[in-house]
Amino acid sequence: QARAVGAWPDNQSGHGGEDGRYRFQWTAPIVVSPHDPKVVYHGGNVLFRTRDGGQSWTAISPDLTTNDKSKQKWAGGPITGDNTGVEVYCTIFAVAESAVQKGVLWVGTDDGLVHVSRDNGENWDRVTPKGLPEWATVQCIEPSPFDAGTAYVVAHNYRVDDPKPYLFRTTDHGKTWKSLADKLPRDVWLHAVRCDPRFQRMLYLATEYGVRYSGDEG
Repeated sequence: QARAVGAWPDNQSGHGGEDGRYRFQWTAPIVVSPHDPKVVYHGGNVLFRTRDGGQSWTAISPDLTTNDKSKQKWAGGPITGDNTGVEVYCTIFAVAESAVQKGVLWVGTDDGLVHVSRDNGENWDRVTPKGLPEWATVQCIEPSPFDAGTAYVVAHNYRVDDPKPYLFRTTDHGKTWKSLADKLPRDVWLHAVRCDPRFQRMLYLATEYGVRYSGDEG
């Protein structure tokens, strides 16, 4: 048996993103808390949380996107409309919780923003790295398994003819960021970054054309 546990029970196929109460991407992120397996996070244009296996959901953030209404219209044109979910823009694309400190939540959007909460979603700070292009997709956020203030962000911008890699690291909860992309090929965009759970300085990077690793934190 299967039971639907969506955060908002509404199929918006055939509608532009602006028509819904919430906006969900086709691949809207679902993340289980590393501190409590009953706690699950789900990203729309706001961050949802359930503590009871999806029986009920609570929005624990404001809209964390640009909420640009001009980019939430009917997609595909009047004849070949294709509004099935993947076309929805201004949504949360990446969610992560620190495994070191409960309640440190990271959110990245498909329209180029990064936010962090250090109090379990009560308050949110916009901490988008300088150097991240406007409208870039924040594809992955990886909190360090060793330090609560350290996290890595991967973004891509290839859909607007910008194939450059975007990889950033913070060690102070997003107050400052350092780009780690200087020694990467300039025409290979990125998909994910992961920390080794045992070796603090080891990173793994998924690119469009393969996998790379670094033994010195990038």
